[in-house]
Amino acid sequence: MDTTTDKSMMYRLMKERGANQLDALTLGLVNAMKYSNSNVVYPDGEAKAGDGVDWMWFLPVYKGTCDFSELNAIIQYVSQESLYDELGEMLMGIAMVEMKHLDNLGDLICDLGGRIDTQKYTTTFVNYGKSPSTALQANIQSEKDTISAYNEIVDKITPLKQNKTTKYCLQMLAKLIADEEVHVNLLTERLKSLN
Repeated sequence: MDTTTDKSMMYRLMKERGANQLDALTLGLVNAMKYSNSNVVYPDGEAKAGDGVDWMWFLPVYKGTCDFSELNAIIQYVSQESLYDELGEMLMGIAMVEMKHLDNLGDLICDLGGRIDTQKYTTTFVNYGKSPSTALQANIQSEKDTISAYNEIVDKITPLKQNKTTKYCLQMLAKLIADEEVHVNLLTERLKSLN
């Protein structure tokens, strides 16, 4: 191999490794925190278009015009963190996990042949709450609605012919649901301690 080829190969390897380091860092960070279920992991592999899973099923939970999208959750938690100091650390920790969810859902939608820019976003459904208690109540309901939305997608995928894409999607959904269940428990416990 000549020097040019060696340098080119080295650059590609470094670039690929560098591109994955931030993903690895954020995944490691959220899994080390108490705000995600580190016993359930994101799937390896990838999904592909044309294997029966419709990317549109994921779009409402990604950034839909509803009170339970991942993008709404991030904005809601980060905003509430500023409004209610006593909830700050927990809400920011949960928001970081939701950011990872949004990232993975965006990748999944694109892998399935979809576009994440097909829908305008609005903050209409972001609920800031009027107090720490009402903020927590809104968050608990949103988390439960998100779990229901994910379970509806599971119900759509389960009867499909099983392949790498359906398995990947079901594993992804299992991880997302497991994390949302952790959020419901944390938010419920915090609400109890306020009351």
